[in-house]
Amino acid sequence: MAKSGDVTVFCDLFLKPAILTLSGLAGFSIYPLCAPGPAMVAQLIRHTRNDVLFSLAPTIDAAMAAGLVVPSSRIGGLTNQLVLAGSQRAGAAGLDQAGLQALLAKSRVAVTDDTPAANLDGRAILAANNLTAAQIQGVATTADAAFMVTSGAADLGLIYLTDALADSHLTVFATLNAPPSVTRCAAAVNAHAFSPNAQALVDLIRSPAGIACLGQAGVRVSA
Repeated sequence: MAKSGDVTVFCDLFLKPAILTLSGLAGFSIYPLCAPGPAMVAQLIRHTRNDVLFSLAPTIDAAMAAGLVVPSSRIGGLTNQLVLAGSQRAGAAGLDQAGLQALLAKSRVAVTDDTPAANLDGRAILAANNLTAAQIQGVATTADAAFMVTSGAADLGLIYLTDALADSHLTVFATLNAPPSVTRCAAAVNAHAFSPNAQALVDLIRSPAGIACLGQAGVRVSA
């Protein structure tokens, strides 16, 4: 059960594993509530109880424009990489471009549809990285793509590095680099935060310990 000093965080589902690595690090627990960015902003407008918003940079900017977060608290420089991942049993990590394309040609590949829930057009991202797949299965979020792989419904999934590192059954086959394969994120304190540790959590993200924990979970923190 949450205590008075604990921090509630609105975050995207793919950021949940990363933010949880900070729970307890500074003496308070973190409770993530996950939803797509537009839904989180709508909840803040309704004054749903929340302390910190941790999401895509455009979501934080929208919240700032609406006066929903403390402008001086905003931190950026947080990035999450898109990767192609498969199950460990597939044993095909470390392929070059030609080998990866050959694997895609014979695999069932789960990618996000271009919807607000995902904020990613998986097909377009594959194309931007000069990759094609004959058997594409559309899903709502990268977490769904990861589940498709671990359940055996797909051979490969286009997911975030945070998704892959959070599940020991997944192996990263390739890191994608062509824009928009690197997603920029940010965090800010809710203008009506309840927890006295809301700013402390944002500061923790930028601390050496926070940077190390987030990095191990797949979120890179840069200056």
